[in-house]
Amino acid sequence: MIAHLRTNRVRRTYLGGGRIDAFTGSVADCSDGVPRPEDWLASTTTAFNGTHEIAGEGLGRLADGRLVAETVGSLPFLVKLLDSDERLVIQAHPTVPFAKAFMDSSVGKTECWYFLPGTAADACVYLGFRPGVTESAWRTAFAEQKGLLDCLNRVPVKPGDFVFVDGGVPHAIGGGCFLVELQEPSDLMVVAERQTPSGRAIPEAKIHGGLGEERMFAVYDYRTWTRDAICARYVRTGDGRDGNIASGARQILGRDLTDKFEMWQLASGGRMALGDRPAVAVVTDGAGALNGVPVRKGDRLVISDEADVSYTGDGALVLCLPGAAGF
Repeated sequence: MIAHLRTNRVRRTYLGGGRIDAFTGSVADCSDGVPRPEDWLASTTTAFNGTHEIAGEGLGRLADGRLVAETVGSLPFLVKLLDSDERLVIQAHPTVPFAKAFMDSSVGKTECWYFLPGTAADACVYLGFRPGVTESAWRTAFAEQKGLLDCLNRVPVKPGDFVFVDGGVPHAIGGGCFLVELQEPSDLMVVAERQTPSGRAIPEAKIHGGLGEERMFAVYDYRTWTRDAICARYVRTGDGRDGNIASGARQILGRDLTDKFEMWQLASGGRMALGDRPAVAVVTDGAGALNGVPVRKGDRLVISDEADVSYTGDGALVLCLPGAAGF
């Protein structure tokens, strides 16, 4: 089965979403004054915003209205489109062992980002503690709400770049980023800032993620990195062009970084063996067909019970699927 997906915009505290509107051709309803800068693709994960929860928020639907969870079952990963008009607050996500021990979850939230055309020329992310930062210094910065961003490495990004974020690593996505995010299927996090750069308050429950302020500091990975070192570990640079792949297929994320999930780029003639693994596709440019199903730029699709997929046409798509440990 290859099925198109409905738009599934989710509330967040940060500003953004216009690039998603333009990319998908579907404008989010933000009449309640709350930004919806993320589209959760084929999600079987519910969102947590810390206050005024909406039952079932985050659960994806096929174009015909059926829930993905009721059609293909629970997916072992979560894919999003994310568009930031401002920097996201500094945050960290639990590892699997921490989530199991303290957050009643079998998964953590390791994640990664593939930057799409439309990402601003001066875009950046913040990743990992800089040399000299200690847990004590981080606690003090949190208590005073001063100097938090200075504790992290600033990493410029452009379309075609890829960034991986292990559980525990502190990070923030900068303003002007438009990306595909692939992650473990949870919305677990702790947040270091009490308000967004534009002044929106972060709910207390979102700050400590249900852990309480003392235990939340145990989520952070206090290893320190120079910018060169953390880029060598977690950042892969691209040429900014979707498509034009000689073999028709290019691996963006593989087992050198994780066995939880994989990310590939397919251009015309590209073929990928799935072995019946579920997958999510985002058509990033052009138009064509995926196993004969017509697709075009901005389409999001869920794939289930297919031995393999092949793409024909122009442009390219990004394909996300579970790795050996996630299936």
